[in-house]
Amino acid sequence: MDAKPGELVLDVATGTGLVAHALRERYACRVVGIDQSADMLAAARDRNGLFVGLVRARAERLPFPDASFDHVTFTYLLRYVDDPAATLRELVRVLRPGGHLATLEFGVPRGLAHPPWWLYTRVGLPLAGWLVSARWRDVGAFLGPSIEAFYRRHPQERIDRYWRDAGLADLRVRRMSLGGGTVMSGTRTALGSSPLDAPPQLGAAFYALRPGGWRDYWTLLHPPYTLWLLSNGLVGAAVAPAPDPRIVAGGLLAFALGVGVAAHSFDELRGRPLNTRIPSRVLAALGTIALAAAIALGIAALPVVGIGLLAFIVVGAALVIGYAFEAPVIHSDLGFALAWGAFPTLTFAYATGAGAVPTAIVAAGTAFLSLAQRRLSTRVRGIRRKAASVAGEIRYRNGSNEAIDARSLIAAPEAGLRLLWPAIALLAIGVLLSRWL
Repeated sequence: MDAKPGELVLDVATGTGLVAHALRERYACRVVGIDQSADMLAAARDRNGLFVGLVRARAERLPFPDASFDHVTFTYLLRYVDDPAATLRELVRVLRPGGHLATLEFGVPRGLAHPPWWLYTRVGLPLAGWLVSARWRDVGAFLGPSIEAFYRRHPQERIDRYWRDAGLADLRVRRMSLGGGTVMSGTRTALGSSPLDAPPQLGAAFYALRPGGWRDYWTLLHPPYTLWLLSNGLVGAAVAPAPDPRIVAGGLLAFALGVGVAAHSFDELRGRPLNTRIPSRVLAALGTIALAAAIALGIAALPVVGIGLLAFIVVGAALVIGYAFEAPVIHSDLGFALAWGAFPTLTFAYATGAGAVPTAIVAAGTAFLSLAQRRLSTRVRGIRRKAASVAGEIRYRNGSNEAIDARSLIAAPEAGLRLLWPAIALLAIGVLLSRWL
């Protein structure tokens, strides 16, 4: 919070006043606590001298004038309101420009930390509560599903947008307890100004359409990057002296389902990076069905290609699942290059009977191309999906100046990506047709 002695802080959902007590002890500031529960406020009132005042009211409708507090805090609040975005706007309304808004909330761990967290919240907490009383058992059983349901409806990226749209900049999110807790803060911008310049209008990706309806499914497919990956496979098939068109077509369909649909559906489930409105159940069903269909296609090809294809099927399924759960190895630059560049090339080359040496050389080439894609797209994704503001200036030796904003910063790498994906696709189709025509 970085509050100064004597400053006025509003603690929303103050409960029994523990957070308010910590604020006052740390910063020597004045604190007003607000809560909708009379019982909670009675407990807080027993902490004599902690508050300038205690007020019973709802966070959605604060009984204070605009810009009346130097800082605002809230704890475990947004899961219990009907409209988190509107509630944040109301909290920011009473915050002075330049003041801080900060919150503590439960989170959902990712990756390897998620299974033990799920077991703890679904089994450990209810069991521990049962040892105390029936009421605590109900609380323990409620907490885990409540947290997970909230983040399914409001992924962290969407929460970030709520904060920025409310007029907050310099957002900071700190995950604690292996992701089981989140501390988030932001600073209110000057009255009448926007905390953003271009990022919100840029969209999640250059190929992303306006959210809603059929457009979400187009965006979900990542068309340029899916075609790039399929082209990596076609290059592998082109290495073979006489690639079987049936095997090539089956491989294209399998990879389109496994990566274009399954991997991207699972990825969208975790945080909604593309801001689609596709229901979570639909995404889960699409991903599961597409992955199963891709595996089935591979198994159907075993009698034609040979038992060795089974290894590629297993690795491919593992890559999709690992990508969905954000396995660090797959999400690294090298992992991305090998998984989405070299692996399709190797799979198609093996399935069509290409030689080992040319296959290895071409697979290394597609891996480097995918690594280039990764290096170019990482900065673009960061600005499009995470940047709160972009500002700066280039000063040239001749005395001229050039302003830097979000669009100018991503223009060059994104122009490269827009040119590279059709170039790879045309190259792959051309070399493959040279085998058939």
